[in-house]
Amino acid sequence: MSVNPQYTYDNAGNPVGVFLSITDWNKIVEELAIELPEWQKQLMDLRLQEYHDNPASMEDTDAFFAELDREDTK
Repeated sequence: MSVNPQYTYDNAGNPVGVFLSITDWNKIVEELAIELPEWQKQLMDLRLQEYHDNPASMEDTDAFFAELDREDTK
């Protein structure tokens, strides 16, 4: 697959953005598109329902990652 990106730069010459034509974007989306197996969809639905039924039972994302960081420093 070949795409033709256009880059934008800040005042120091550092790349800060990429623009793609819609044609190039659609090529990328098509190539990366995957279909989830039914069991994964069902599992996601179950976990979403569990969250909707009891949102307080879910751990805060920031707290979760902070705990992982603490474990990494042990």
